Amino acid sequence: MKLILAATAAMMAVLIGSGAAATDTRTLAQFILVCNSSPRSCHTNLTDYLRAAKDQGFICLPEDLSLDEAADQELGWLRRDGGADDALNQGTAEDAQWVAINKLWPCKKQE
Repeated sequence: MKLILAATAAMMAVLIGSGAAATDTRTLAQFILVCNSSPRSCHTNLTDYLRAAKDQGFICLPEDLSLDEAADQELGWLRRDGGADDALNQGTAEDAQWVAINKLWPCKKQE
C-alpha cells in the first residue's frame, strides 16, 4: 500500500508540474511548518495538487466547491487528522495529501 501511495504521489508531483520534485521527501510535519510560515506557497501547492487529481479523475470535488475552498479544507484535514496520526505525520507530505483528498472527496463507484 505504501509503495502504491508513493508511486501515485510521484506521478501526481509530475502531473502538477509544481516546484515540488517527485522525489520530495518532506514529512507532513515539515510541510505543515512550511504552511505556517508561507501560507500562500502552501495554498498554491495544495491547489495545484487538487487540480491535477481532479483533472485526472482521481477525486470528485463537488461542483459548488472551488479549488481554493477545497485547498483550505484539505489543509484543515492535514493539520487535524494527519497531524494526529503519527504514521501520516512522519510520512511524506505527498502520501498525506493523497490520503486527505481520497478521504475528503472520493469518487463514488458506479453500481
